[in-house]
Amino acid sequence: MIKKGFIAGIVMVGIALALALAAFTGKWSYLYFVSGTMGAVSLVLALAYLIDSIVLGSTGTFFSVKKTRRVSRVEDAKRFGAIAVPNVLAALIYVAAG
Repeated sequence: MIKKGFIAGIVMVGIALALALAAFTGKWSYLYFVSGTMGAVSLVLALAYLIDSIVLGSTGTFFSVKKTRRVSRVEDAKRFGAIAVPNVLAALIYVAAG
């Protein structure tokens, strides 16, 4: 699961790079905004899933426990965290270089 999220994060960085270079006239500053925003949103989602797993349990809902839930909330939190890592790193590298 973590590998898929990390690969998805790398793809998002590639998309952000393409947007920054093509659609925004080649200004590298847009990479920071797009990638940083994607990383921040992914981190918020990871934190939300982690808090949800603490409050509701890994497979439960507000009204019942679903034993058939295929992916636990903790795994979802790990996936969003793995998506956030390359995006946050790209934004931090830009900030450090610029």
